[in-house]
Amino acid sequence: MPTRRLDDHIRRLCGEIAKTPTGRGPLSPKMEATLQELLKAIHEKTERIRSLAAKQLLQTADRNEKPRKERRAAS
Repeated sequence: MPTRRLDDHIRRLCGEIAKTPTGRGPLSPKMEATLQELLKAIHEKTERIRSLAAKQLLQTADRNEKPRKERRAAS
């Protein structure tokens, strides 16, 4: 799922949860399913951000790395 669609999906799920009346009893099966779907979507978003951060960090490290001078063996 593209990033924008995933963000929209998370917003939609949050909206569904917000509209659901709360009570003291157990959660309805539909609410349980919606919460599980939201958890899955948030986990996917977290993994994407983690991957993006790792790529950015590696690219920055590669650009900042100075070329190393070769040492000559002492004769």
